Amino acid sequence: MVYGVALGPGDPELLTLKALRVLQESDVIFYPGSSFQGVKKSYLFPLLKFHKLENKELRGFYLDMSDDRTQAKEVYHRTVLEIEELVKTGKKVSVVCEGDLSLYASFSYILDHLKNLNIPVELIPGINSFSLGAAKHQVPLSLLNDKVLIVPRIKSMEEITQYFHQFDTLVLMKVKTSWKEFYKELTAQNWKFYYCERLGTDQEYITTDLQEISSREIPYFSLLIIKKNHIYD
Repeated sequence: MVYGVALGPGDPELLTLKALRVLQESDVIFYPGSSFQGVKKSYLFPLLKFHKLENKELRGFYLDMSDDRTQAKEVYHRTVLEIEELVKTGKKVSVVCEGDLSLYASFSYILDHLKNLNIPVELIPGINSFSLGAAKHQVPLSLLNDKVLIVPRIKSMEEITQYFHQFDTLVLMKVKTSWKEFYKELTAQNWKFYYCERLGTDQEYITTDLQEISSREIPYFSLLIIKKNHIYD
């Protein structure tokens, strides 16, 4: 059996009891990381360390920070082959991911390969980053009949304006990509903004004032919640 285990957005305590139990019972844990100019980093390794899982066999798979998916596909393929061999020997294997398994998670690509190999899989969902962001800002994502839209890598102000014709709240994920192209136009709008980065970590930063981040370097793990109307208005 292979388990896909979501570890949440960054706070090591924000994972389910089931997720922790499965990891403690696992023989091998695979975790993703990033590779940029030869430097490898993993957002999840500190979470595994926090829960004292170093006694497990931990295997990292590192993806290049690039829009070219060639290397990523090769890494996923190799990782699945490793998992298949471990399963054949009777090992209990877990593959962890940030946030939730169903939202922009690297595990989804591994899941497809596992299904093609008819390897039994169980998925354990987790808390996503924008849920934690809303909690940190103490603002609801939606109320009554509010419609919420999640959009990755927004490209322009025109896109945002168009979406607001149909939706009440926008969650912009991966805002680093084109942030500078629409930042100034955003600040001119009479909307409510809830910016978040590196949620749940010791580098967490949140603000409702976009002017505070006018010259800030936006990291990959960042998001922006925009609401047309505020609950307290």
